[in-house]
Amino acid sequence: MNTLQRARADQIETLFGQWSRTTGSMLLGAVIMMVVMRNVAAPSFFAAWLAAIMANQLARRTLVARYRAAAPQGLEREAWGQLWAIGSTVAGALWGVAGVVLFRPEDPSQEVLLIVCLFGVALGAVDLTALYRRSFYGFVLTALLPLIVRVALEGDALHLSLAAVMTVVLVFVLRSGRNLNTLMTQSLAIRHEKLDLIAELQAQTTAAGAARSAAESSNREKTRFLAAASHDLRQPLHAMGLFAAALSTKVRDPEVQDMIASINASVEALEHLFDALMDISRLDAGGVAPQRSPFSLSRLLQRVEHDHRPLAAEKGLRFTVRNSAAWVDSDAVLVARILSNLVSNAVRHTARGGVLVGVRRSGEHCLLQVWDTGPGIPSEMRERIFDEFHQLGNAERNSGHGIGLGLSIVRRLAILLGHRLELDSQLGRGSCFALQLPVAPRPVTLPACRTPARRRTDVKDGLADCRIAVIEDEPLAARGMCTLLQSWGATVVSAHSGAAMLDALGRSGFYPDLIVADYRLGDDETGIDVIARMRDELGVVIPALLVSGDVGEDAVAAMRACGDSGVARLLKPVAPSALRTAAETLLRRGQKKPRIARGRGVSGAFELRQVLPEASDHD
Repeated sequence: MNTLQRARADQIETLFGQWSRTTGSMLLGAVIMMVVMRNVAAPSFFAAWLAAIMANQLARRTLVARYRAAAPQGLEREAWGQLWAIGSTVAGALWGVAGVVLFRPEDPSQEVLLIVCLFGVALGAVDLTALYRRSFYGFVLTALLPLIVRVALEGDALHLSLAAVMTVVLVFVLRSGRNLNTLMTQSLAIRHEKLDLIAELQAQTTAAGAARSAAESSNREKTRFLAAASHDLRQPLHAMGLFAAALSTKVRDPEVQDMIASINASVEALEHLFDALMDISRLDAGGVAPQRSPFSLSRLLQRVEHDHRPLAAEKGLRFTVRNSAAWVDSDAVLVARILSNLVSNAVRHTARGGVLVGVRRSGEHCLLQVWDTGPGIPSEMRERIFDEFHQLGNAERNSGHGIGLGLSIVRRLAILLGHRLELDSQLGRGSCFALQLPVAPRPVTLPACRTPARRRTDVKDGLADCRIAVIEDEPLAARGMCTLLQSWGATVVSAHSGAAMLDALGRSGFYPDLIVADYRLGDDETGIDVIARMRDELGVVIPALLVSGDVGEDAVAAMRACGDSGVARLLKPVAPSALRTAAETLLRRGQKKPRIARGRGVSGAFELRQVLPEASDHD
């Protein structure tokens, strides 16, 4: 049913809803007619005429009751509208009969009063009957045409002229009623069109909401899947890296050393791939919350130079970092990740020339810029390079230099932070990426009173002669960890659970200087639980290192909630250098081990890696 048909159906509904108004108008008009024309006809005529009007209105009241009981919808109302139009025609005919019976040509004053009364009734009926054309035409024509014909039958010039004028007025009334009906019909049709549009918009909004919920649910599921897959895939890579590092301490053959370096490079590349995939997943799922605060760009630029200069030198590129003392307001960790990805991308795609990193002040903002002399980016590709897995050409992917996630992460992080990311490039001459950062005022610091530092004499030299407890339920990873630590001169005891470690310590009398525990162990036990139990049983806050391949939100939150009680965290696969640095740092901090009351357990941990692992050193 189209909007016009629905509008007409609404008009019929309105007709049946105003029976009381119609009846009241008919009775009022009848009373006025009887008062005005009381001397023209006998009372018996007026009584019969009024009774007929009342009978017709009562019949219409019965029709209204039947209509309400049937509750017709849509096109079903058309038949009921025709029945209403019959009642209107009968009502008009009763007025037409009165016009003929009460017409007195010999009394001009009575004749004029009759014409005025009938035309007044017809004009008054326009408002009530114009909703439905059949009802309107049925009433007006049967009420006025008999009187016009009766006037014309007089035959003289005066009455013929009067009949002509009355005909013109009738035509005017009919046109007015038709125009009013058209206007009301169109108005109702427009209303239905708007309702349809609103309903369509609501349906689209509902569908969009459902699609968004499905997408968010899919993102959450994807994040959980990647976290689980990451844990399982990182385990063998972790063990491989540990064995390779241990092997490198036992061989001196240059060719074997080169192969070991290649293995380590492959493990590192896979680690970067896992980190990038998890970053994309967390950003899409809204799992990264910026923590903005003022920080200096100086340390960030120094770190970038330290991290990327060796690779640039290996490719024979000039690598220039122009330091800056500017302070900006943003998230230092996320900005560091953006800059690291931009510089890595520039070094990777530049074959000759160099890379320049610098800061340019622009009003209330700083532009953190990365220039390169690479091949440049065509104008039609400047948006696509920010898509996942998209690279200019495909040679780099085949050569193992990335899969096209770096710039996608850059754009997502820039949007998350609300910073503008600019790109300027010329084919054959190079590109410039610029991140716009709001300037922050330099904090005022007072000079601190310094005392000469005294060298501690109780710190052990590296890991030599250190006693380390390794809790790892993955045999291959446990063996690799023990082999590497032993190659550094440490004495190691390994177990697959906290209870097994305590049994082993009890049998051997071994007192650990350091605990290295995997986060997720068997039987729903975690490394946090093991560290707490060992500290409680031994009564000493032993330095501890959590090694985790689990990057799920719950696991990260649990490790972060540990606080700051000498527990650090490293993400698998662990770089041997990072493992050694973390272990030595913990041992230096833990030379004086405070005793604790039994049963208190572990109170916290400090992290060596943040949500975005590569950026953790830039806080």
